[in-house]
Amino acid sequence: QVESAACSQHRQRGGGNTTAARAASAAPPTTTAVAAMALSTAKAAAVATAVGSAAFRYNRENYMFDMGLRWGRFTTGYSMAMAQAGMYREDIRDLTTLTVTKQDTYHTVGVIFFVLNFQLIMAGRLGVHGPSPPGWLLGLYWTNICSCTTFLVMFTWMAMHAAARATAGGAYMLTRHVRLPIPTPSMLDKARRTGNSYEKQRVADVFRVPFAVPAAQESEVDPETGVRVPMSDRRMPKWYHDEVEETRKDEGGAAPGPTSNPEHFELYRGLQEEWWGYDVYSRIGVLYFMSNWLIAASLYSMCHIFTELRCVWPAYTVIAAFIAAHYGVLSLDIVNKPREGSFSLPVEKVVPFVPCLAVVGMTIDYSVLPVSAVWQGIVYFLAWVAYIIEFAWALRMYDLAAPQVQLQEKEERAGQAWWPETWPLPPAFEDAIYMVAAPKESKEQTCIQQEMKAAKGKRGHEVPPVKAKKSPPPMLPWKLFRGALITVICMWAFIMCGRVFEQVNGERWLLKQEGRVERWPSHMQPWMAPWSRKGSRNEMCHAGGCDRRLSEASPQQQEIAALAQRLSSAIGPIAEALGAAAAKPSALAPRPSTPLAEPRPVEVAWPEDFRPAHLAAHPASGAIAAIDRDGRAGAVR
Repeated sequence: QVESAACSQHRQRGGGNTTAARAASAAPPTTTAVAAMALSTAKAAAVATAVGSAAFRYNRENYMFDMGLRWGRFTTGYSMAMAQAGMYREDIRDLTTLTVTKQDTYHTVGVIFFVLNFQLIMAGRLGVHGPSPPGWLLGLYWTNICSCTTFLVMFTWMAMHAAARATAGGAYMLTRHVRLPIPTPSMLDKARRTGNSYEKQRVADVFRVPFAVPAAQESEVDPETGVRVPMSDRRMPKWYHDEVEETRKDEGGAAPGPTSNPEHFELYRGLQEEWWGYDVYSRIGVLYFMSNWLIAASLYSMCHIFTELRCVWPAYTVIAAFIAAHYGVLSLDIVNKPREGSFSLPVEKVVPFVPCLAVVGMTIDYSVLPVSAVWQGIVYFLAWVAYIIEFAWALRMYDLAAPQVQLQEKEERAGQAWWPETWPLPPAFEDAIYMVAAPKESKEQTCIQQEMKAAKGKRGHEVPPVKAKKSPPPMLPWKLFRGALITVICMWAFIMCGRVFEQVNGERWLLKQEGRVERWPSHMQPWMAPWSRKGSRNEMCHAGGCDRRLSEASPQQQEIAALAQRLSSAIGPIAEALGAAAAKPSALAPRPSTPLAEPRPVEVAWPEDFRPAHLAAHPASGAIAAIDRDGRAGAVR
């Protein structure tokens, strides 16, 4: 019974459980789903928390790392910008020194030749130590020496002006524009970041999952639409774009393009407009001065040799040196380039040989040849050829110095001069002016200061020329130099007209005699002959002769010689008597104890035409010497 009762209870319990199980299986699934969802949510929250924490730490570490790079880039960028600014300052100094050094050299040459020029004009002028050279040669000499004086004064003053103006321009640039870009304290504060600044970043940047969520693409704001557009394939966090806008929002400006130019070059090229003309024409003035001076010096040397040294062949050797130097200087400086509507005759190849014509004419004019119309005509023909060449050279100098506008930009080459097409320089002197202007393009290096002034990578307009003058180039130097050239042309025209007058009316007929003995063409007689010419031909010709022809003694010279001969024969006996008395000093010396005899009159019969003006008596012998006013002398014993 007990066993059956336990079995029945067990069956009742088992049946109950079965019923409960059946009831549970038949119940709705809400409770189970809620539990599963809660479990999944917990797991997801744990994963999200871990991922967010890792992303936060990762992005914060990146942010702090970028802030270090930001500061390093800021300081490195300004260090490089200051180094580049130092280079820009050297550019200004180099461009200024180029002009100042050239002008100082020209000025030094001018000061030296001022002295030499006035020595030829004043202290060493021809005709001081002897008869002056012929008029046709003096016309060549004086016109050349006066022309070179004109160019001497012109290029000296232009060199002074160009050097002073370039120095002032360089100082202006260095003290006002080309300065070191030193950051201000506010700029340093903007560039600095603290750790709590990370809290101000966008949530997307703070919790961005690397690799799964890429950073934003580098972009910029279009200045026309105002919409941010991509500018490169680089991925940058938002704080990078904030840095660009925040640290450079007050700088502005366009980023340098491929053909942009540093600002200091544009500024300096605008300043060069003030003095490039004086720089160019001072150099051309040096050449024109030297050309006229070499001709004048060669003419002076041959005149000195002919009129004072009385030589012929040294005159040919001395002009050879001047001709070679003159031809070499002109060939070195002048580049023959064809010009339309200009005086293109290459006179510079002929003008150095003008002294050759002059020395041949002087050889004939000072030779022993008899004076004749044929030889005189040959001399005048050579002189007129020289005058025509000189007048053509004056016209050619005007044509070579005239400015010419360039049709296209001159190509820049290493070691070669360069200037912009807006500067109308004379092309004939391209290899002699040594002009270097500030460049228009900087192809090898980007201006860091321009990038610092612009938003990072900002496109748009290129940096335009700054303060470059848009007015026509100043041509005052050319106008001044043109005045000097016109003056030289007028001088040659005037002296040629004077030579026509002289040949028609006779040499020096406009001048009065002033008591001088005149010969063709009016040379002054000398006073005495040097001892080295004693007994030689034409010994009375002083420092070059009494005439250019080395002629025989004139009638007046013969009369003077005869008078000197008669005077020496008359004074001879008196000199002998006085010499004999001087040989006896005891007889001549009066005795202290014996008083001198009283003067007493003596009757002497002088010749009728002899009237004594001076008498002398010897106290011992009683001899008397007499000389009249005509130089005749007599003696009475």
